[in-house]
Amino acid sequence: MRTLLALVVCAAVATGCSMTATTVEQSELEKQVAAIYEADDPADEISATCDGELEAEVDATQDCNVTVGEENADVHVVVTAVDGTDVEFETQTFVPAERLADTLKTQLADQGFEVETVECTDELVGEVDATVECTAAPAEGEGILEVTVTEVDGLMVNFNYELVR
Repeated sequence: MRTLLALVVCAAVATGCSMTATTVEQSELEKQVAAIYEADDPADEISATCDGELEAEVDATQDCNVTVGEENADVHVVVTAVDGTDVEFETQTFVPAERLADTLKTQLADQGFEVETVECTDELVGEVDATVECTAAPAEGEGILEVTVTEVDGLMVNFNYELVR
């Protein structure tokens, strides 16, 4: 019964959830993470795939990939509180460095820039004004792009980029 209650709480709270356990098993974590999000199109299925179970320790983390219809996004799951066997956690959307680099390379090519490689120093955390630097290497030389989050809407992380050197 507590699991069902936790799922209802998760659906009502956009970024938080609670679970009763010493660890949140991977399959249960995936159900709980998927339940946090709602699809714009009711026909779209929502699922989550996590890297493993979540330890029942404050600040313990686990990464999950959430799929909504044909789109997917990555989230960090972080334990915020543990009270006995009650485990509460929140999710934080992020764009992995490799996915960010691929997206930037495509966008630059769409704008007519010939870029051989793009490498980002880190993931882009889904918080407005969060930044990360990426190096774009054209046929000759290279440029540093600063990528800044402009908006976060559920799982969607919007960003702008500019050449800084």
